[in-house]
Amino acid sequence: MKASFLLNKSLLEKHITIINQNYYIILIYKAFYLPEFKNINESVINIFNKITNYC
Repeated sequence: MKASFLLNKSLLEKHITIINQNYYIILIYKAFYLPEFKNINESVINIFNKITNYC
């Protein structure tokens, strides 16, 4: 999850620097199995896109 965040944080940085606001983001993984990195990465990208659309 940390690697996916670091790879995709530019999606948020582009938008946040435009509106001059600070955000705290907490990602919590809660499941009984460990998914593949591809699935985690897709989920993080979807979350970041939802955040940028909301702001």
